[in-house]
Amino acid sequence: MTEFFENLCVTAASGLEAVVKRELIKSGFDPGGAVYGRIPFKGGLSDAVRLNMTLRTANRVYLCITRGAAVTFDELYDLVRAVRFPDFIPDNAKIVVNASSHKSKLFALSALQKVTKRAVADAMGGRLSETGETYRFTVDVSDDNMTLLLDTSGDALHKRGYRKLMGEAPLSETLAAALLLLTGYKGGVMIDPFCGSGTLPIEAALIATNTAPGLKRRFSFENYPIFPEQITERIREELTSEITDVKPDIAGYDINPSAVSMAEAHLKAAGLEGKVHFQVRPVSQLRSRFKFGHVVTNPPYGVRLGKDEELKKLYSELAAAKKALPGFTFGIISAYPAVERIMGKADKRRKLYNAEIETTFYSYFPEKKI
Repeated sequence: MTEFFENLCVTAASGLEAVVKRELIKSGFDPGGAVYGRIPFKGGLSDAVRLNMTLRTANRVYLCITRGAAVTFDELYDLVRAVRFPDFIPDNAKIVVNASSHKSKLFALSALQKVTKRAVADAMGGRLSETGETYRFTVDVSDDNMTLLLDTSGDALHKRGYRKLMGEAPLSETLAAALLLLTGYKGGVMIDPFCGSGTLPIEAALIATNTAPGLKRRFSFENYPIFPEQITERIREELTSEITDVKPDIAGYDINPSAVSMAEAHLKAAGLEGKVHFQVRPVSQLRSRFKFGHVVTNPPYGVRLGKDEELKKLYSELAAAKKALPGFTFGIISAYPAVERIMGKADKRRKLYNAEIETTFYSYFPEKKI
């Protein structure tokens, strides 16, 4: 059995596995290869606490409880039944089991859930009262190997807590952070000419000020006795002390006044007032007094927003802005098929999903120093 306090894994959205792995490596871990969006690595309880608060692009952080080959439900039951659940779960815990299966003989998800929960109950001594805190497990069977995971995050990590309102076609916070990191943004000048509810500029401000994105939210591990409260408090204090009091030159523009008002409300909720300048301004007026910087944006695609002629005009204006800012890196996520026809061949392309929409992230880097 793999001890639950020695192994962790994080999950990543399709296309972002490499970005999440780079975050883990930067934090001092040695992650293994991603398997169906799961990235395993050695780590303990305090690591799980810190990673929940600091990871910008991952979906969730899990404790790896046990793993092993399982091609029959008896083998699955035996693997789970052997875990010493009373060592880390109270006897009144409410057990919730999710399941996933990939290329395995065990593929019926409801049966995987049922067998796993029965094995947990038996390991806990029989019937569960389930009147206490919720413990969410995931049983994953991939290539005939079972892994049992305990979710330490609760709400997915994109739920930072600052986005109280919802604009049209929003980016998730984790995807927005990934786009910034993919363009090499580490701080300084950043402009989003289609800022909507403000997610990209706010994530840029979190990066620029070295603010841990999960610092102000709660996690499910805070309800688990195996995570001492003093460790969580100490890590929060450490991360708070690492915030830098800088005022980065970050701007978010949008032609919709209500979107700009929404972005300003989200900035305040994030505790970053004064770190981003939001303004009503069309993309045709996109200019900057700076020679170098980043433009990272999520313009209309024509999937949910915009008509074809409007989109051609909009992307032509964005292309004109790129020409006027030759020292800037441009990052554009879009499902509009004519992006490169209008804006030129991108230096890099990456397939990503924005919600359920398949998109491409186009990166344009400066040709030379200005």
